[in-house]
Amino acid sequence: MKPSLRHLYFLAVIISISVVRADAQPPQLDDEGRQRWMTEIRNYKHDFFTKELELSEDQQRDFFAEYDQMEDRINKLNSETRELEEKTIDNPDASDVELEATARALFEIKGEESKIELEYFEKFKNILQPKQLVLIKNTERKFTQQLVQHHRRLRSTESKRRR
Repeated sequence: MKPSLRHLYFLAVIISISVVRADAQPPQLDDEGRQRWMTEIRNYKHDFFTKELELSEDQQRDFFAEYDQMEDRINKLNSETRELEEKTIDNPDASDVELEATARALFEIKGEESKIELEYFEKFKNILQPKQLVLIKNTERKFTQQLVQHHRRLRSTESKRRR
């Protein structure tokens, strides 16, 4: 099963956060630290998208207000689904019906993400030019690739320091 780009993005962000913070503070970030890092990643993503999509100031304001809402909804959906999965897996008394319902939720999540994205696509059409609309998905992929490359560089540097 191929992970979605959104899942890879989320994984890359989490890995980056934990690797970057390894020297600065204990491995477990508190809620405030986690929120601060997520804000930094989001700001970095805004800068990246602004350059890649060549967004005007008006477009930036309107697009990111909508885009961030979309991401928040998708992240919440993923979080709720992961919680359901963990709760079901950790329950030795889970019935077959509960297990099947959880499995269905796991398989349906991509469809739910797509519904949310299509809802916001309609909003983006009022903000962005057609070419910018086409570039959104490519820009998301490039951003994720950049985070993964950054993580690899950090890991390589960390590995060299330990030798």
